[in-house]
Amino acid sequence: MWERRLQLPRRSGRDPRTRERRSATLLVTWEHRTGQDRRRAERRTSPDRRTVSARRHGRRRRETPTPYTVEEIANLRAQFTAPGPTSCPACGSRFTLGPGRRRGAEIARRVVCLGCGRAALVPNSLSARILLITQHDGLRDALYTMLTTAGHEVVETADAGVALSAYQSVPADVVILDVLSPGRMAAPDFLRQLRRTYPDARVVTMAGRPSYRGTDPLAIAQGLGSVRAIRMPLSRDDLLQIVDDVRR
Repeated sequence: MWERRLQLPRRSGRDPRTRERRSATLLVTWEHRTGQDRRRAERRTSPDRRTVSARRHGRRRRETPTPYTVEEIANLRAQFTAPGPTSCPACGSRFTLGPGRRRGAEIARRVVCLGCGRAALVPNSLSARILLITQHDGLRDALYTMLTTAGHEVVETADAGVALSAYQSVPADVVILDVLSPGRMAAPDFLRQLRRTYPDARVVTMAGRPSYRGTDPLAIAQGLGSVRAIRMPLSRDDLLQIVDDVRR
């Protein structure tokens, strides 16, 4: 009778040694089922999941652009090294400019045609990517026309907060900021955030009158890191000269 009572805990699993052995066996079995086998299953299904997710959100794979011919690349380099507007030698459309990157001893940038989608690497061109920030529609249209006719790529916006996001996605060569109409974000706040993240950003501030409420906004902007301050109105030649000087 006494021996039977001693054996009952062992048979029922209430013996701590038996419980430890069983838990260790279950743990090994669980790790075997969910560990390496699970990782293999995820590796097998992850490409399918990414494809389904891309289709769900409307994203497509980036296709390799069609390369230019040797003659078209030579024509393209000649256009970007000469002043004036540029156009695609294959379809005649305009280009979008990428940020300048150092390749050996020279600085090159990637240009992508907006029409046919062809891309190429060209040396640092005379054309610049300019971010224009002002709320005045007439002033924005006038400056846009002056800059685009000279071959520059202009990204225009009426809000400084939107301009900050646009600069974070693709940095611009020159930022032209109207300090009296920056939008929902004030001009000093825009300059502080931009210079904090991008200390090499080249910002040109402009204003139409010398003072505002007893202070000069251009002087405040220069104290926050503006490399150049201009008074409006301004001629086309003076504007293009300022852009060239700031880029150097």
